[in-house]
Amino acid sequence: MKNPSPLDAVRIVMMNTSHSGNIGSAARAMRVMGIYNLTLVNPKKFPSPEATALASGALDVLDNAVVVDTIEEAIADCDYVFGTSARARHISAPPIPLDEGAMRAKKRLAQNPESKIAIVFGTERTGLTNEELDHCHDLIFIPTENNYNSLNVAAAIQLICYEFRQKLSITEAAPRPVKPDKKQELATTETLEGFYEHLEETLVKIEFLDPEHSTHLMRKLRLLYNRTHLTVEEINILRGILTETQRKLSS
Repeated sequence: MKNPSPLDAVRIVMMNTSHSGNIGSAARAMRVMGIYNLTLVNPKKFPSPEATALASGALDVLDNAVVVDTIEEAIADCDYVFGTSARARHISAPPIPLDEGAMRAKKRLAQNPESKIAIVFGTERTGLTNEELDHCHDLIFIPTENNYNSLNVAAAIQLICYEFRQKLSITEAAPRPVKPDKKQELATTETLEGFYEHLEETLVKIEFLDPEHSTHLMRKLRLLYNRTHLTVEEINILRGILTETQRKLSS
């Protein structure tokens, strides 16, 4: 049985993996860096002999991998979600280099050791979709040669796991801070999704938002709120305002 580690807070999420061998290679890459939590969203084939063979003994990662249907399920209990991309996206927050992302994760865990952090990887061919990026607080990239940034998914996972190991392992000897007040805990993605649904519903009711063309504005609002890392108390305040707005409209 392994000793507890700050790396236990880190979860690797692989979206719609088409080649099962990549799952095995990813498990191997994670295991050698001390990260064990793997979640697979709608993999084409898993479990599979190819995944087992390429895991090279990292069966504890494979055997405990969680398989879900949607990204919402994969990250529901996480309060910090990193997306990964080799290129900038005009609809997302500016990407940050890997070392900065790992440092932000370290700071989060220093504030609250019970935080759960997800790092989401897109498909082998196209990466993360815009809709998947909507769920991410930050987008990280691995600095590479300017004219050649092609990394296979297992290589990318190993580099990212290495950097997170380097940053987070330093916190192992640090004293655990006092558990924050429940209201000051950061909102999980499940809580945020409930807020976004409530916000969109209210904006439609006051006719600020056209329900037929809501995607662009809601994406901008997601970016705004994700950047602030809302607490549970702040979500409750905002939803209270939305509830009162809807009540006034109905009276």
